[in-house]
Amino acid sequence: MTFAISGDLQWFSRSKYDGGKTERKIFDQNGHCAIYFAGKDRALRLGWTGRDPRKIGEPARIIAWCANDQFAKRVVNEVSQLLSSHSVSGRYDVPVNLAEQAICVAAKNVGVQIASHEAMMQHVKAMRHRRLEEELSRAEAELRNAELEREPQPASPASSQDEYANF
Repeated sequence: MTFAISGDLQWFSRSKYDGGKTERKIFDQNGHCAIYFAGKDRALRLGWTGRDPRKIGEPARIIAWCANDQFAKRVVNEVSQLLSSHSVSGRYDVPVNLAEQAICVAAKNVGVQIASHEAMMQHVKAMRHRRLEEELSRAEAELRNAELEREPQPASPASSQDEYANF
């Protein structure tokens, strides 16, 4: 699994119907947090955020998602310890691939499951799709129940000319 970001950071902005507002709401309700390295290669700043990672102030180079802020803090602390010898005034003098590996190793060391940015965006979109299907199923069930509760219409007697009635 790769956590390095190439190009623009996708953030639900390409949704056809509401511009991604529903996905962002689902995302905010779940409390996921991003662990990131931002900045220029060999001058990377480590951090975590539960908000839109495009707003961290610098271009994100690596993003890994975890379930909540407590897990994110544990991973960030472990990464800091792993890369402490490479820290220069709050930045890490490491290439992007080493920073990415440090996040993976740190997450494994502290027992936190992480996901790539693309995987997280797909997960949230799938949650939205599942909620829409549940809502549709509930509406269909309500319509069926409403039809069943209607009084049955009396059946009209078959006419003598109806060939199927005289079998």
